[in-house]
Amino acid sequence: MLLIDWLTLRIKLHPSMGQALWDRVMACRGRMQCFDSDGVLMWEKNTLDVDKLRSDTIGLVWQIQSDGRDEYLVVAGSPASLSNDGLNVFGSLDIVQCAETVIRVARKSLQAILPGYMAWQCRRIDITGNYLLPDYDTVKQALQMLMVTDGGRRRASSAKNGGDTVSWNPKSDLAKGKAYHKGPQLRMLSRKGKVAVSEEQLNLADRLLRLEHTRPSRWFRRLEEAGGKWWDLDEDKLQGLYRDFFGPLVDGVEVKDMERDTVIKMVRDANDITRGRAEAAFTTLLNIRQFGFETVKGYMAPRTFYLHLKYLRAAGISDGDMHTAKIIPLRPVRIVLAQAVGSWDELRKVA
Repeated sequence: MLLIDWLTLRIKLHPSMGQALWDRVMACRGRMQCFDSDGVLMWEKNTLDVDKLRSDTIGLVWQIQSDGRDEYLVVAGSPASLSNDGLNVFGSLDIVQCAETVIRVARKSLQAILPGYMAWQCRRIDITGNYLLPDYDTVKQALQMLMVTDGGRRRASSAKNGGDTVSWNPKSDLAKGKAYHKGPQLRMLSRKGKVAVSEEQLNLADRLLRLEHTRPSRWFRRLEEAGGKWWDLDEDKLQGLYRDFFGPLVDGVEVKDMERDTVIKMVRDANDITRGRAEAAFTTLLNIRQFGFETVKGYMAPRTFYLHLKYLRAAGISDGDMHTAKIIPLRPVRIVLAQAVGSWDELRKVA
């Protein structure tokens, strides 16, 4: 099941909305504020475009924006995190429910009566799916495969805090997407004290490949110009947008479950060595896949490095396998867009 991981809404400001609200928001003109789900101020910054924020930003953010003629109150956040104490791994795909969540927290934060969702314009939505893979290393393998896949619209980048990210159309204001490893991101938020998450949840998130699709401002302006209403984007339509974007890029990508114990046994049997030596060679293999051949070669003792290569090659693992991350054709794992997991309980069952 997919979820709405970010929603940006705006409404034109007018004195008729009440003097108290007018005074409140105009006093913060030029700044952005962020509140938790209970309406308590978390932080305040000088002007920054709301939609430059990451979708893992915790809390409800708001600011005043102008189009040169009118002033708008802009509110944004992850409906999932606002509903789940900051945890945005799973959530709802009901756009009306998500909008009401964002507006409800905005009412608390601004201590004001704000209109219902039909009075607002939508300016961004992130539609996200979580895909369970066999282990941490298989997620990395999937990301590496996506990075090296040919495609003019694709831009690969290395994200901080341990997770690789693959981005598509990253600067587009019509449609863009990215794939990333949820586990390292969630661990980073946990270390910073921004989310309360159990070790079990962290371990499960280490196996999640996350695909995130964004429809930004210009797409919604075109929808309005065509007479469409954003609140009519029901679950089927949102799934269709997601599938149309990711289908040609990701659906059907097949990675290989390396089955750690099986590979170690292959290395051990092929070389008639101890399990400890086979495990060391396997670790070198993983390091080559993650950091690159030349990097690992540079920090390992030459004798040990080439001995491990000898062990791996004897087990049928070629240099090409090491470089491309397509390691050993064992059990195939297929990433299918329609098979996103939708809750922690579902994740536990299939894990």
